[in-house]
Amino acid sequence: MTSGPPVLRLAAVGEPVRYVLIDDEPGYRQAIDAPGGLQLELAGGYGSVEAFLAIQRQPCHVVVLDLCLNRQAGDKAVLQGVRAITMLADRLGHRVIVYTADERPDPVARCAAAGAAAYVSKYDDTPALARAVDEVGRHGAIMTAALHQALRGLAARSYDIRLSGTLEQTLTLLESGMSDAEVAGARCLSARTIEDHKRKILEIFGAAMEARQQGFAGLTRDLGIGPGDLVNDQAGHRPARGLIARALPWARRGITRHQRIAD
Repeated sequence: MTSGPPVLRLAAVGEPVRYVLIDDEPGYRQAIDAPGGLQLELAGGYGSVEAFLAIQRQPCHVVVLDLCLNRQAGDKAVLQGVRAITMLADRLGHRVIVYTADERPDPVARCAAAGAAAYVSKYDDTPALARAVDEVGRHGAIMTAALHQALRGLAARSYDIRLSGTLEQTLTLLESGMSDAEVAGARCLSARTIEDHKRKILEIFGAAMEARQQGFAGLTRDLGIGPGDLVNDQAGHRPARGLIARALPWARRGITRHQRIAD
């Protein structure tokens, strides 16, 4: 991969917003029909992030990214998409709009935490995507209806980022690459108890993340959780932490100014 094309500064009044479409479905790589008054310019269309980074030479304001590429679906594809967002947004500085049919709260929150500037459903009408491209290209971020609803729901629950002290200790050892037997020995517990801890951890984080297949070593990394994010607070106290907390400050900044776009 190359470092990719440079990112344009925010578009000025009278300047078209240049955008790139990355989607494995050719039909979604066609120029977006823009409502009257919006100045949008398609700068490229690609079937993969790798192709975009290797081929695109002209700078752009916005990258519109399909969350699940390579004809894949499910949570494994979501994790790959989140990694792509992290690379494009965090490492390379691109403004990424996630354009997908997956409206589940967990993927929405993970995309926002990874640095996505907006999250637009493919079930919305085409003008919604056009307005999002224009808004992100001119202002840098947007609070869409799907993102707003998902983040508020997750913040109210905060289930997927809460571990008890004993479960957190087990996960920390599993993350270091230790086997179940080694963790059991280090904690003076039975292997059956460690297996039960793993089951509970998956239930808390969301068993659909397929940690059984990919292993526990990368679980917190894939979820976007950093040191100190896992907490064991008093009963009834649910602060927004971890990946949700990193998404919500951005959401709060955009909600007042851009709420009209979500309507």
